[in-house]
Amino acid sequence: MKRVITPGSLLGFVSVSLFMTTEIIAGAAAAVWSLSGLLHLDSFPTLVLGTLIGVASLYGIVKSTIMAFDAETDSENN
Repeated sequence: MKRVITPGSLLGFVSVSLFMTTEIIAGAAAAVWSLSGLLHLDSFPTLVLGTLIGVASLYGIVKSTIMAFDAETDSENN
């Protein structure tokens, strides 16, 4: 399938990607903060928890960015 790459579709792709990235990062930070506080974790367990949630968040960021590019440059949407 042919992709339609125009300045408008690229602007839409970047906008959606930035929005989703900030939401995922905010959710991950809130999850680490709340779980660390709820379980009374010290520094090292908090870093381990942050790493685990961070890896999952990074996967979500990459996946949502790929999906945004596919949606914004799809020829049926333009």
